[in-house]
This record gives sequence, C-alpha cells and structure tokens, in this order.
Amino acid sequence: MLQVKDLWVTYKSRRSAGVAAVRGVQFDIPDNTFVGLVGESGCGKSTLGFAIAGLLDPKRNNVQGEVMLDGQDLRKLPSEQMRALRWSKLSVVLQGGMNAFNPVLKIKHQFMDVMREHSNMSKAEMTERIAELLSAVDLDPSVMESYPHELSGGMKQRAAIALSLVLKPRLVILDEPTTALDAVVQRSIVTMLSDLQRELGFSVLFVSHDLGLVLEVAQRVMVMYAGQIVEDKPASMLMEQAEHPYTQALLGCYANPRAEHVSLSGIPGSPPDLRAVLRGCPFAPRCAKKMDICAVETPRLVKREEGSVLCHLYAPKEVTVR
Repeated sequence: MLQVKDLWVTYKSRRSAGVAAVRGVQFDIPDNTFVGLVGESGCGKSTLGFAIAGLLDPKRNNVQGEVMLDGQDLRKLPSEQMRALRWSKLSVVLQGGMNAFNPVLKIKHQFMDVMREHSNMSKAEMTERIAELLSAVDLDPSVMESYPHELSGGMKQRAAIALSLVLKPRLVILDEPTTALDAVVQRSIVTMLSDLQRELGFSVLFVSHDLGLVLEVAQRVMVMYAGQIVEDKPASMLMEQAEHPYTQALLGCYANPRAEHVSLSGIPGSPPDLRAVLRGCPFAPRCAKKMDICAVETPRLVKREEGSVLCHLYAPKEVTVR
C-alpha cells in the first residue's frame, strides 16, 4: 500500500551544506498493518513522517526519493492533487494534536470543515458520522457540542484521532500522539487506536520514542538512528531477537514491569551531529560491538530471514575462489 524508496530529506542551511535528517530510507507498509517507528529524539522520525505526508516546506527542505501510495508517487503530485489526497487517503495526527483544534469553534464545526471540503455529505450525514467516530474513540457524541477548552488532554487527543479517520483514510501517521499525556491515558489511547485499526482496516505508522509502548501494539517495528532505519523486524521477534546493537541498547533501557526482576541500562554518549559529514557507521562511537571497519565504511542493509538490519556484523562474508 505504501512504498518508500531511497528517501532523503536535507534541511537547507546558509551556513553549511545542510542537515541530512533522513538518509536513504526505504520500507513498505502493507494494507491493514500497524507499524511502529522508534528511536531517540533527533533521529529523524518526525521528519520522515512529514516527508511522507508532503508537509515539509520545499523552500526550507530538499526532499528526494519516492513515496508511493497505491502505486502513485506522492512526490510528483501537484499541490492541489496532494491536498485532495489528505484526509481521504492519508491523514496525520501531530505530536501537539491536543492544541490542533481552533479554540473558538465547537468540535463539530471543525469536523464539518474537513467533510465539506473533501466530500458531498449533507449536514445530517456529517452529524451522524461525527457521532459515530466520537463513539468509536470512547467519547460521548455530545462532545461535538463542546469547545476544545472544555475537554481534557486525553479527550482532545481522542477527538484528534477521530478527526483523522473522518474520511476513512488508508494510512494514518501518528507523530508521538500521547507524549504529553500520563501513562494511564497513554495506554488507554494506544489500546483504543490498536482496536480501531484492526476493526476498520487502515494502516498506521506510529512514531514514538517509547519502545515499550510500541512493542505492545505494533505488528512490526522499525528502529531509526541518525536518519536511517537500522533494523526492521516483526514486533513479536524484536524483544528476544534484536540484532542491531542500537536496538539491543534501546531494549536495555526498557523493562517489562510485570517481570520479577527488572534490570535497566543506558546508552553512553549522544546521537551524532547530522550537520557533519558522517563516515562509517553513525552508531560506532557508542557501540559496544564496534569493529575497525565500522569507523571507515558505511554499513549496507542486510536482508534477514525476518526483516532487515543495517550493520557490519551481519554483512555476508566474501568467499575467495582459488
């Protein structure tokens, strides 16, 4: 359904050649699939999501590569055609989604703005659809008559998720939608979202820095570091069979709260400065398994039995024929 091929995003700069925030990323998302994208802050997760949705300003960003949605390259579409696809085929819930609503309009009017612009629904049909969606995200339909300031943070985020589904999109990109919420509300919203995804059959790209949260709801997890996808694996396998040293280090920062014994570790150092020219493996300075080759040669993506990994440890050994 979605295919991303060799995607690069460089933030333009007057002082340097630019900041390569996304570097040669490629992956695909099939129909009806919940995919998690995790990594530390500054690794390029949000930039990747914005690039897929066509939300980056071309005056400030240089985007190259292909973003294919149902066989159509979104990167080549005129702005009006891209605008028509948003909400109907592709929608986004932002990290600050709780503040995305206009404070002086009732919730129902903000839903109706979208539906008037992208559909031919009557007012009665729009009201029915809003009530249906609010119920689907565990809100009382009467919430549509409320102003945003009358709702709690969790209620506003549920309403934002309902708004993203108003025209039954094929793909929903969620950029850390629960960051500002407490742990109990986070869990309830993500569980609700997972149930909705299975019930309605849309696909999700869930961007988060919380690996534990992603592992509980995603079918597949992609791990991002320094603008690259360093590991891509089914969520059911990642916990026990993570291969990239960065993924293993992230798992060391996460513990199962139900476990009898809990052991946590950190990751030394900091992510690299993406303004610099990166040589070798970007994770090498922080890696406990680094080899000499890691400092000088960029690793290549290695296909595994399940998924892929970007690491010299798994590069096929060259066979010398005598």
